[in-house]
Amino acid sequence: MSKVEGGMKLSLKVGLPRALFYQTYHPLWRTFYAALGVETVVSPETNKAILDQGVKCVVDETCLPVKVFFGHAANLSAAGVDYLFVPRMVSVEKKAYICPKFMGLPDMLKASNLKLPPLIMPVINLVKATDLKSILWDCAAPFTGNWSKIKNAWQEAWQEQKRHEENLIEENLIKKTKGALDTSDTADLTILVLGHDYNLHDQYLNMGLLEKLRELGCAALTPAQTSRKERELQLKKFPRSIFWTYGRNLLGSVYSFLQYPERKGVIMLTSFGCGIDSFMGNLIIRRLVEKKIPYLNVIIDEHTGEGGLRTRIEAFVDMIQWRSDYHQNYVSAYGQYLGSTERNA
Repeated sequence: MSKVEGGMKLSLKVGLPRALFYQTYHPLWRTFYAALGVETVVSPETNKAILDQGVKCVVDETCLPVKVFFGHAANLSAAGVDYLFVPRMVSVEKKAYICPKFMGLPDMLKASNLKLPPLIMPVINLVKATDLKSILWDCAAPFTGNWSKIKNAWQEAWQEQKRHEENLIEENLIKKTKGALDTSDTADLTILVLGHDYNLHDQYLNMGLLEKLRELGCAALTPAQTSRKERELQLKKFPRSIFWTYGRNLLGSVYSFLQYPERKGVIMLTSFGCGIDSFMGNLIIRRLVEKKIPYLNVIIDEHTGEGGLRTRIEAFVDMIQWRSDYHQNYVSAYGQYLGSTERNA
């Protein structure tokens, strides 16, 4: 777990790009390597320099999150880490898959012109009966061969990941309680922000979308704030199985959100060129239209401007507010009658 340089022992460092799967599983991997006594180096928050570096490394048609991932990988490589952690994410549950871009990340990095350190590339594929032991061996092989130590590190990391997910759900409950006590005009306005974790939790990519909603007095929720058990239960209402894990998370959280009694709306945050979202978005919009739930579709790429996003969000919140307060008589873009001409007494 150490190297010798100039007669001095130095701790080995593994780099974790702050992009894609990191936003979902960072408690797991950071705790795992810390328990092994390995120093983890996480790339900084996404910024223009990181994005520009990533754009140079891939073809134009690549989606924005992958461009950002390449920028973070380049940043860590320049920082001099000894290894770069890039798992080949095929599946994290039995009956669904991750985006193909996740599956091909190690190969895409190797084919790039980046000067990379050795890659740690465990294959995570739970559709097949992949042995957890073999995955953990691949993750820890450069640092230790002590299976007992690896197993204990994994158990500690898994508990930390579970605590992280439970805290997100608890945060949702606290927000709802505070909202019930708030008397402001938008206190009971709840917005479900649909999107992949790597977009929702990257402030540079989403241009502070969640924070903007909170500044407007809205309660902003994300799919991760609905429990896995609740999402799976709600998905039983859909007649078919969803092929993609992220798609399952989005649709399950929408079904759960439809039961919320408060005034509500949905914002879908999508990366330009995302094949999964182009398919899932259509399914979700159909359900929102059926229930007459207002929605806003925000598509981002490296050219998206913050000013335009703020204007759209403010208009969306105002529209929901006016619709509820004044029952304005208007016809929606999909041709359904949504109100009357009478105002509340």
